Amino acid sequence: MKKTLTATLGLALATGSLIAAPSASAASSSVDCEVWKSSTAPYTGYAKCTGMLPYPLEGARVKVICIDPRGSKWTVYGSTQGNGKTSSAKCSDNPSVGIYKVGVERIRL
Repeated sequence: MKKTLTATLGLALATGSLIAAPSASAASSSVDCEVWKSSTAPYTGYAKCTGMLPYPLEGARVKVICIDPRGSKWTVYGSTQGNGKTSSAKCSDNPSVGIYKVGVERIRL
């Protein structure tokens, strides 16, 4: 009897955790992010996301790929921010350095 009760409780806990997992990922599926960049030097990229889990459980940061006049590229990242807050990253103070691409990197614990 004791073994049956223990097995039943273990099965109920395992089933409960499987049921709870999809709802946590479903909340994350409605995340909306926008990215943009400045139009003048010093060139800066920006990203802002909404619909994420509360910070620090989930956050987002801007990912900027910079390019210089010789065609060399490198990546800079902004600070991780929570819902509705803007992350920014500057390529360089040199006006000859531009932005090749701006994206967003989401981070989830």
